[in-house]
Amino acid sequence: MSRNGTGFWGETWQTARAVAAAMTITLKNLFRKPVTVHYPDVVRPYPDRLRGILALIYDETGEEACIGCRLCEYVCPPQVIKVEMLKGEKRNYAKTFTLELYACEFCELCVQVCPTDAIIMLKTFDLATSDRREMLLDKDRLHALGKQFENSWATGTKLREMQAPPKTAKAEAKE
Repeated sequence: MSRNGTGFWGETWQTARAVAAAMTITLKNLFRKPVTVHYPDVVRPYPDRLRGILALIYDETGEEACIGCRLCEYVCPPQVIKVEMLKGEKRNYAKTFTLELYACEFCELCVQVCPTDAIIMLKTFDLATSDRREMLLDKDRLHALGKQFENSWATGTKLREMQAPPKTAKAEAKE
């Protein structure tokens, strides 16, 4: 007799019930239509709020939006962003901007702190590769990604607005 007092026949009955339950689930799903998508031939639509890989964008005038302030570098938890500033006549620029995408946590902190909304998240995650060196992105590659894929809804300005208390709450607090 076993410790719980069920004995051989009790354990056999429990095992048979477990096998029957598992086989019932298997038989229910045996004739269902598969949900497998043959990627990359068939691409599933991305959700509206998807935030995928990072990219750099240009501002409305066609100039680089990044001013090389290095806030993204300072706030990055795994420290995968490296920025070198170049002082210009009218404004500063990022001389170099590198991102080690293979170690990025996609925490979105760099997007949130960017004062010019230069670094954004894209609505894709399609950068699979077998060579890790291809995931080390420089400024030119980050700009090319920003042009190639659709931008996510989340920019630094929009994310900061979401974190601020509602305007009605501010008005009530002043009264």
